[in-house]
Amino acid sequence: MDRYLCDVLVTMDGPVGAVPAPISGGAVDVGDDGRIAWCGPAADAPALGPDTTVHTTGILMPSLINAHCHTPMVLLRGAGEGLPVDRWLHEVMWPRESKLTPGDVRAGMRLGAAELLANGITTSVEMYFSGQAVAEGATDAGMRCLVTPGVIEDPDFTLTGPWPEQLDEMVALRDRWAGSDLIEVGMAAHAAYSVSAECLTAIAERAAGAGMPVHIHLAEQQWEDAAVRERTGGLAAPEYLESLGLLDGDVIAAHGVWLTPDDIGVLARNDTAVVHCPCSNAKHASGVAPVTDMQAAGLRLAIGTDGPASHHRLDLFEEMRTAIRTARIRSGDAQTFGPAEALRMTTAGAAEVLRWDGLGRLAPGCWADMMALSASEPALHPVIEAEDDPLSRIVWSGSPGAISEVWVAGRKVVEGGRVLTLDVAEAVAEAETRARRLTGAAP
Repeated sequence: MDRYLCDVLVTMDGPVGAVPAPISGGAVDVGDDGRIAWCGPAADAPALGPDTTVHTTGILMPSLINAHCHTPMVLLRGAGEGLPVDRWLHEVMWPRESKLTPGDVRAGMRLGAAELLANGITTSVEMYFSGQAVAEGATDAGMRCLVTPGVIEDPDFTLTGPWPEQLDEMVALRDRWAGSDLIEVGMAAHAAYSVSAECLTAIAERAAGAGMPVHIHLAEQQWEDAAVRERTGGLAAPEYLESLGLLDGDVIAAHGVWLTPDDIGVLARNDTAVVHCPCSNAKHASGVAPVTDMQAAGLRLAIGTDGPASHHRLDLFEEMRTAIRTARIRSGDAQTFGPAEALRMTTAGAAEVLRWDGLGRLAPGCWADMMALSASEPALHPVIEAEDDPLSRIVWSGSPGAISEVWVAGRKVVEGGRVLTLDVAEAVAEAETRARRLTGAAP
């Protein structure tokens, strides 16, 4: 048994939609099975057992969940700068990705996983090709991953085989990793405009039959609406996906920038979750998602970084702040979308989007996926007790640099900013070599 004593304990263990107050002077007991045995005020903690090891830290809280990413795209970071999404995909991303090997994907995932872990992110939802390689890269690093290999039907993209074979492989991948505590597997379609109705319908049917979630980009760009309406005889993307049965199941829709009130209504009646990616949307001038309107409709919401090629950093602290700022710019109200709401969308709320029990909260029975913020981090000070709001302090002033330790199922994976599960220098060198080959700069 390990006991963690902390100056401030942030559990995020409240009713759906609610954020409990932080606990001053908290304690968390972690059993040998990697799950939390007890959590609460240190003064109320049970008596120490003879084999209990005691640790002390500053702020202790759930580690973060990145609900939409393409992490192996670290190999393409910085490519196609300044291009809008449609040109960026067709002219740069898809031609290079058509050269990817499973070895490239695993190397990219390993390097990206090191960055995620160092940034306090211990679970990521990955939409990428070569799902086996993604899962292997994640488990090499000791992090959790919902792997959702994506289907694209486009003449500029030649990496994958026929989509029926891809769907077969997704189900096989799920079966292959069925015994893992770290890996869950779903299905993915790139978007309503880039995948045929036949394929989308098949995904809906296969996912329902196998009990797998579906991951899809939705309403990221303004031009998507016209493209989908032209294809469907006037249906907007959410209504179109609903007509195909795709929204009947467990769906995670990324972006949701250009959603009308009617679109949000369609998603709400289907309990479709939406992942907000504010930094990527801003970088590509895609727009600002109507997050508060989606909240008001009762949608399950999370925050994601998107891929490191479309937005360079895998940093959810930056995403939380950007989400708040853009929501307030959109509303003109400085009280719109507070820090507690943003933090929930990277912890307990994100776990609800993934439907992954035991994540995003510190509570008995949950996995001990935690991170500690250093009590000596200058950006988190001064602390005036009468005025202090620890959640605001974490969101507005927190950063990867403030993280002292990170754990996955009680296993320490980061200490003092150093990733313990991988040789990061080796991962960087391998990624550099493979990235150069993709550009044509090296064999």
